[in-house]
Amino acid sequence: MKLLGYKRIHGIIRLKSGLRIGMSKDQMTIGDVDNPVIRNPLTEEPYIPGSSLKGKMRYLLEWYLGGDYIARSTEEHVYVPDDPNDPVGRIFGSAPSTKAQRRIAQQRGPTRLLVRDAYLTPESKRALEAMIARGGYLTEVKQEVFIPRIGGDANPRTAERVPAGAKFAFEMVYRVMDTGDDGKTDQENFKHVQKALELLQLDGLGGYISRGYGQVELEYQVEDR
Repeated sequence: MKLLGYKRIHGIIRLKSGLRIGMSKDQMTIGDVDNPVIRNPLTEEPYIPGSSLKGKMRYLLEWYLGGDYIARSTEEHVYVPDDPNDPVGRIFGSAPSTKAQRRIAQQRGPTRLLVRDAYLTPESKRALEAMIARGGYLTEVKQEVFIPRIGGDANPRTAERVPAGAKFAFEMVYRVMDTGDDGKTDQENFKHVQKALELLQLDGLGGYISRGYGQVELEYQVEDR
């Protein structure tokens, strides 16, 4: 097995609607909103974790490909077929727990797709700083109301989110490995990465997508290294 090269995907994620990627309430302090967004602990700026991007891409691609990825998802947290050439396993990796799975993982090789955390562009940070007086730091606090269907009073709730229009710089790196095929399998599987990026724009990122949150638009380019 040999590393032949990388495909570097880099560009901008532009929010077409408010984005909410929450953090643990264990990190909250007195006076915080009910549902805070995740922030960089050093700068207090909201960001998009690479794990959120990668996890959503995997989720969408598994649904797109269908079959055992979904049918057997109740048996394991994520299901990866016992095939070293399986595209989802090669692109996103697996967590083998048995001796047989570890043997397949060794044949498959390392996870091909590396997804970095995405941070606010300097332009968006300056724009969002103007919002401090209107809500959270670099974010907005959205008021919503839950209305019981039978009786009872409406229950207000708040959710912090990064407002529409904000931009994040993102980067992903895709490894092309020679597993005895001159890298042809990984080159072919790269189309699945691009499909996952397309699905991400059709679906959404973060929480409350069905309520209008998380619509994103990507502008990116691919460089072979």
